[in-house]
Amino acid sequence: MWGKQVYNTGDLSRNNWWLAMVTFGEGWHNNHHAFDYSARQGLEWWQIDLTWYVIKIFKAIGWATDVKTPTESHKQRKMFNSEMVAEDMKTQAPTKSQKFVM
Repeated sequence: MWGKQVYNTGDLSRNNWWLAMVTFGEGWHNNHHAFDYSARQGLEWWQIDLTWYVIKIFKAIGWATDVKTPTESHKQRKMFNSEMVAEDMKTQAPTKSQKFVM
């Protein structure tokens, strides 16, 4: 599978933006493996996750409770290289430290 592996999960899961678009956010697979408790798969503002928006609506009308997402500090602790990834997120350009699989 193609994609980035931002979080250290001990497996081969990857985030794939084009797959996320056609699966309503399920393509953010590395995010899911890193934070399996999270109701949100697209953890960054630019990671579109349509299922998350449905969950937010359900929470607002009382159909969903105890909705969990990871904190920023928890996300930082799970990253392969926190400093490199933080800089990369500013420019959104791939770096050599991020793993790609073809």
